[in-house]
Amino acid sequence: MSKKELLPEVTEISWGNHPVDYYRKFLYQAVGKDIIDSKPDFYKWIYHHTGKTIGEVADDIRKGYNPTTMAELLTERRFDHISEADKAFIIAFDKTMNDAGYDCENIIGSGLTWSQMMIVYGKTGTKSRPIAARLYIHAHGEIYFRFFLNKVDKHMAYIENAPSHVKSAFTFEGGDCTSCNVHCKHGKVYTIDGQQMQKCSHNTFPFYHTTIDALPDYMALFAKFYKTY
Repeated sequence: MSKKELLPEVTEISWGNHPVDYYRKFLYQAVGKDIIDSKPDFYKWIYHHTGKTIGEVADDIRKGYNPTTMAELLTERRFDHISEADKAFIIAFDKTMNDAGYDCENIIGSGLTWSQMMIVYGKTGTKSRPIAARLYIHAHGEIYFRFFLNKVDKHMAYIENAPSHVKSAFTFEGGDCTSCNVHCKHGKVYTIDGQQMQKCSHNTFPFYHTTIDALPDYMALFAKFYKTY
């Protein structure tokens, strides 16, 4: 389309779909330049609305819509493709991570190259907000999450005796390190059940087929690696 044309209001916000300035231009016309320019970082802000149409974003601004809880956020149309069971898991996971001292600032944004959408949990009350976990939402509704864990061998006795839905995050096939990034060194290297693993840091440590019943087991593992409240 021409740079002079406005995107249709039904255009869905998605990373890489359109140049960010196309979204900005529509919203200038819809709600006003001053309002949009008041956003500290428009690039980040617009992708926090991934899955919405730009018309919906404009309506939210006019109404002053600002969800304050994960449960409220998940009522938005853009999450209709997620099952009720998975929504319940996300809400429970969010609360548990909050209780452990990590939060997502109530933002569900772009999944970049990993998934359609993503929830990022950083350390609460810190400027750098070191990331401890990411939860991914695929376009077809499947969810999974990853913990960011270091010095895995230190806790291997615990991991080797953990339930299968926890241990499988360390024994999964594929995702091996190919030394594609010189800054990453050798990915994640650890030994489990006598077998050395060398996994790509972008693939570790994933938890699939999540259930609320398994959440205490996930968080027990998390507590081994992180100081929690």
